[in-house]
Amino acid sequence: MIDNPALMIAMILWIFFIPNAVKLFYRFVRNNKQFIEKDLRRISNDPKIIFQITTKSATKTSVVKRGIQSIIDSCKSTKYAKYEILVVTEDPKDTETLEFMPCKVLCVEKSFSPNAIKKARALQFAVESRRKLKKQNSDHWIFHMDDESYVVPQTILSILKFIREKKGIASEGPIFYPLKFEKANRITALAESMRAFGCFECVTHMHNPPPIHMHGSNLLVRSDVEDKIGWEFGPILAEDQRFGYELYKKYGRNSMGWHGGILLEQPPLNIKDHFMQRRRWVIGNLQNIENFSRMFKFRLIYKCTSFFLGFVSGVISLALAFYINIPKLISVFSYASFDWNNNISFDLFVWFDRIMHINSTYNEILRPLFDIQVFDSTLALILLFSSTVWLLSYQVGLFLNLKYTRIGRLKRIFLHIQTLILAPFLGLLESFPAFYSVIEFYFYKLIRQNKLKSYDFYVIKK
Repeated sequence: MIDNPALMIAMILWIFFIPNAVKLFYRFVRNNKQFIEKDLRRISNDPKIIFQITTKSATKTSVVKRGIQSIIDSCKSTKYAKYEILVVTEDPKDTETLEFMPCKVLCVEKSFSPNAIKKARALQFAVESRRKLKKQNSDHWIFHMDDESYVVPQTILSILKFIREKKGIASEGPIFYPLKFEKANRITALAESMRAFGCFECVTHMHNPPPIHMHGSNLLVRSDVEDKIGWEFGPILAEDQRFGYELYKKYGRNSMGWHGGILLEQPPLNIKDHFMQRRRWVIGNLQNIENFSRMFKFRLIYKCTSFFLGFVSGVISLALAFYINIPKLISVFSYASFDWNNNISFDLFVWFDRIMHINSTYNEILRPLFDIQVFDSTLALILLFSSTVWLLSYQVGLFLNLKYTRIGRLKRIFLHIQTLILAPFLGLLESFPAFYSVIEFYFYKLIRQNKLKSYDFYVIKK
């Protein structure tokens, strides 16, 4: 019997996350070999690929030029020439800004008003533009990139292999976040570790569609397929997820795959951008739920519920940790006494003896848990496994992100230790936007009688 209400709630929440931990670990082990494509032979099949960078403004976002140059260098390195670079933008000044870059600039007309908003509107404009040029055929492939995306030779070879082997009509690869790692806020940079690790799940999603999550960048799709599906899904913020679902509905289970080509991007540079980015994802998921099948809807509800309860679980767990351990720490330092003349009396031997006493009776620190016989049971091992997977996800994700930086070995070790120590707070940072967004979304939907707030597509700084 659990007498402590907070502990009871924490236990229920910890048990709730066990299936997710098992799933994450299983997919990490199973997908590890195919996660990053390693068969990098250059075979001359050479299809026509359009590298499409969709941006609000290349003039205001200088990293677009970096992405363009990465395409040029990588294609040259792999001796691939049948490509073109298309920058889809809303800023007319980009034509002048990119005048000397070997790319085509497509400016979305202000009068263009499809059944789509923000980025989806720009994507739809590009689709209709290709239709006019008669490039909406199976000979052309579109490789979608964000304004900060950076390709490498491995990316080119991987997507060429996927097209050559005809494994599907749409595919994705892993995204890592090493760019501007040291310029970003340290907390937001470390928090991106979970995103890199999450790509192990994407392998399963793409091989077993519909994908519950789909990246809008590092997305390779055949031009005629994108033309038939389009991006007119209404005023939603997660158009990439909806696109994946509609593609599955129209073309079936064998339509998608995993090309394994990496794409490098950057973490949000500050806390606000981090929050707004996550908020957009969650609200986009909630907007899409009503348009999905019953089974897919159930999976998405579980995902959103996990995000929401993750913050609740984190707060309660941290509160319990402080409640149990702070009195012990206070007792360690209680042997220091002070007088009115600011003289400090400190018995080092007594203090050391106190620490040894606590270490030898460590079970006192977790007595509330031992009283309910949790930590001497099978459940204890399962909970320990769940916690280990959670910590492992941050370490593996950070390793993948740092792998593509120029940060030295000693600093990398320091960052791994820092991530381990800050993991509880990083978890709160990751889960709070979901907690807030779920409340915000249903407040406007239920309290305001289905009159939903018009959510904006927040563009983070690059």
